[in-house]
Amino acid sequence: MTALRAPARALAARIAVVAIAAVMAVPALAQSEPTAQPASIGRPRIGVVLSGGGARGLTHIGVLKVLEQMRIPIDFISATSMGSIVGGLYASGYDASALEAEVKKIDWKSMFSDNPPRQDLTLRRKQYDERYALPFELGYRDGKLQVFKGAIAGANLELWLHAMTQREDALPSFDDLPIAFRAVATDMVTGRQVVFRSGPLYQAMRASMSVPGLFAPLELDGRIYGDGGLVNNLPVDVVQAMGADVVIAVNIGTPLMTREQLSSIVGFASQSLNILTEQNVREQLARLGPRDVLIEPDLGDLTFLDFDNSAKLIALGEAAARAAAPKLASLALTPSQYAAWQAERHRPPAAITAAISGVNVTGTSIVNPQSIKDALANLVGKPFDDAHVTSDLASLYGTGDFDRISYRLTDIRGEHGIDIDVSENSLGPNYLSLGGNFASDLQGDTELNLIAGVKRRWLNAWGAEWTNDFQLGTIRSYATELYQPLGVASPVFVSAYGGVRRAPIDLFDGDDRIATYSVLYEPIGLDVGYAASRYGEVRLGYRFAHYRADLDVGSNEGLSTLKVDENGATFLARYDRLDDPYFPRTGFKGTLEAFAGQQRVDVGIGTGTGTHSVTRVRADFVQAFPLSSVAQIQLAGRFAWESAFDIALSDDYQLGGFLNLSGLRNNQLAGQYLGFGRVVYTQRVGSLSVVGRGVYLGGSLEAGNAWAERSDVSFGNLRKAGSLFVGLDTYLGPFYFAYGRASGGASSFYVFLGRP
Repeated sequence: MTALRAPARALAARIAVVAIAAVMAVPALAQSEPTAQPASIGRPRIGVVLSGGGARGLTHIGVLKVLEQMRIPIDFISATSMGSIVGGLYASGYDASALEAEVKKIDWKSMFSDNPPRQDLTLRRKQYDERYALPFELGYRDGKLQVFKGAIAGANLELWLHAMTQREDALPSFDDLPIAFRAVATDMVTGRQVVFRSGPLYQAMRASMSVPGLFAPLELDGRIYGDGGLVNNLPVDVVQAMGADVVIAVNIGTPLMTREQLSSIVGFASQSLNILTEQNVREQLARLGPRDVLIEPDLGDLTFLDFDNSAKLIALGEAAARAAAPKLASLALTPSQYAAWQAERHRPPAAITAAISGVNVTGTSIVNPQSIKDALANLVGKPFDDAHVTSDLASLYGTGDFDRISYRLTDIRGEHGIDIDVSENSLGPNYLSLGGNFASDLQGDTELNLIAGVKRRWLNAWGAEWTNDFQLGTIRSYATELYQPLGVASPVFVSAYGGVRRAPIDLFDGDDRIATYSVLYEPIGLDVGYAASRYGEVRLGYRFAHYRADLDVGSNEGLSTLKVDENGATFLARYDRLDDPYFPRTGFKGTLEAFAGQQRVDVGIGTGTGTHSVTRVRADFVQAFPLSSVAQIQLAGRFAWESAFDIALSDDYQLGGFLNLSGLRNNQLAGQYLGFGRVVYTQRVGSLSVVGRGVYLGGSLEAGNAWAERSDVSFGNLRKAGSLFVGLDTYLGPFYFAYGRASGGASSFYVFLGRP
């Protein structure tokens, strides 16, 4: 899980905290408890209060572990933000060891994302996201420009919480949980405290943890809920109103920053939130009496974003609770008393054995609801399986059409159904995405491109999509595609496409560049295809294309202009299940493409024309393997052959450059036959909490060549190369600083921002 999807999101959301703070200055009013649990015989009723603090809230698990070891029972839990996540799950029946195991399994990068894991996205979504590196979109809807919200919707977090607590959905009150529970949130309209006592437990936890700058506020039943820490980060008063005689309060809120740390607008915005939280915490601490216990773990410089340090945070919670053991000891039960309390708390939930009778969908205005029903059709007629439902809903999130999807089971005359309620993407159905790349070999070859994509979803009830891609820079291009499924959620589709592209192609004689051509490529085509699950597709089609190569720099034996028109049949098969497009740990990605048709060639002016048949085949693959928790290896290969080859049109038949025979000049080798393979090792050595996800060190071993004739192809004349690099997985795409060296002594440094 990543810390934030984008620095732009975090900056915008944190700046907004200043405005939120002004609104939240309205005094928070705790709602009174209508009832309190009866006291247990012979002991005080014990209430635990868990504060908010983002990742720092994982410390609560360590505190709960020690309370279990000391046999201290808990009658009530009130909590805020991350404390409500830990407290709500604990109250529902999970013990501290189970919570610790769950936390260690979580992929925080995916949890703090609105997308399912990449390998489970549709192939079209993978390609689109990889093309446009910037992690936000703009939209146009109802005559207005829609701007990104500045924080993620929390789809994956909500799905996980619901999967963990689904069997508690039907409880009439949180008093009916194994431990009575309350979650505190903020009404973002009135600025007042809201205490959740009932409803789906996962929604209460999610509403409470709408951390500014991390998760967007949650809208339920017409009200907008923000993080509870804005009004009551340590809700001692709430647990006392529940009936607690003794309070164990765990405060892990972020302390105020020093003067030296207030060096930017982000720092001042964060401090505004910290001051607001600190004030309401002080009010709650004043409510503690002599019998109560305050636990304040020393978390040092660990921040609310340090989810990858879960083991350390839990250990610090254990240490703080043990330091409070002398005061906690009087609350302990005997082994037999504690065993009886545990037996009652861990009552098994009732299993749902009846088959699902149907799916009902509400909340759609653009998306065809039948597409959602079809996506969940395999649930009908089978017993409810929360893991299966979560997986299917994650796939729906992966389409990008929804901000939020919630579900609940219904029981009508003994038949179980699933009600799906959706909130469609507030940006859609028209989207603008941005991207770009920069590359330099520090020897004079530099490439800079800016990219924009315009996408229109759901042009009709069958889910047609129209995409347009614009690129300016070293390579100038425009491409358009109309993608039409032949039915609602049908895997069979038709694709009509076209475009224009102008790019430079260099010609080399050995290590010397002898010419540069400006190549125009104008294709238009029609495909019929089949989308094989979410991971691959196969296409058959027909394409017309016009090429024109104009000599820009240098000379090539009088060949100043080359024109080629071709038409013929196309075949394309591609599969992509990599977990990451840039620094993959697992998965496979491969493409096979073929063309067979006729070419009409016009060489220069007045030199004549000719027509001949042409066959072209290209294939590439990447396979990733994990070696350890931080190291991975990727195997990759590329192969190509063309029966009618011209070096001036050979951009797909060139080798040279970083990870493409490193050390050689970019695209230095070209030929009718091409073969290439590489092995890349990467190891994660650090995190990028503000501008990205990780820092990597790596190296590659590479071999390949491009040959003019079939008789030249031989393992004996393969060119060998290797590289060493530092890689940053940034929110703008991968950044590399690399050194490459090839056989024969050629070497080069490379700088990349964007995919190499």
